[in-house]
Amino acid sequence: MKTSQEYQVDLECQLNGTAKVSAVIFNNDIQVSSYSCLKNLDEDAWSAEHLFLAAVESSYMTAFFNTARNKGLKFKRFKSSARASIVLSDEFSEITDIVLRPMAVIEERKMINKTLKIFSICKEHSLVLKALKVRMHIFPSVSLE
Repeated sequence: MKTSQEYQVDLECQLNGTAKVSAVIFNNDIQVSSYSCLKNLDEDAWSAEHLFLAAVESSYMTAFFNTARNKGLKFKRFKSSARASIVLSDEFSEITDIVLRPMAVIEERKMINKTLKIFSICKEHSLVLKALKVRMHIFPSVSLE
């Protein structure tokens, strides 16, 4: 059975060169910059490029959490780091590559391979990553604690 959902995000420009992004379902707004990440940013405002990378990481994390739960994997912590490569020219700018470094902390040594397997399938279960047309390089790691 298929279902569909729609999401709405509203943006309101401010006089200081920033904007507020909001959604009806959230209590807090996010302050975003009207400038690219390639220019000087207001230290309190996120650029569109930073929000984009955060969306990539968040979507991958959600896929990991859902897959880990479905496969019975218990983990103590998850964190990740993402870096984008951007090509700049006079005609256009383009994000060409994203390097994602997810890391999970688990308790049992026997679950290392299972955790790495889950990392390997998260890209296919991530809505945002499936929509991207950039090269994704994912370097997962697992540590024991």
